[in-house]
Amino acid sequence: MPDFSTEIDIDAWDYISACSNREVKELIEALIEQGHLDSFKVNNPQNNLFGDEWWESLVKLRDSRHLLSNDEETLIRNIANRF
Repeated sequence: MPDFSTEIDIDAWDYISACSNREVKELIEALIEQGHLDSFKVNNPQNNLFGDEWWESLVKLRDSRHLLSNDEETLIRNIANRF
């Protein structure tokens, strides 16, 4: 049996603008699951450089928890518990 494949070149903006709000949310969730977007930054968008640096720092902490000493981990927990 013959095997056919089709390739369609669609501009990303054209695709996204044709999606409903629900479909855009599904697309974002899929991009997060596949590691193309960081959920931390998506769920907490910032509009300035300092906000971006803050979230980058939090992501580094999150991803490097296993490298922290017990004292460092306790310090971070104490800071977070203040709020």
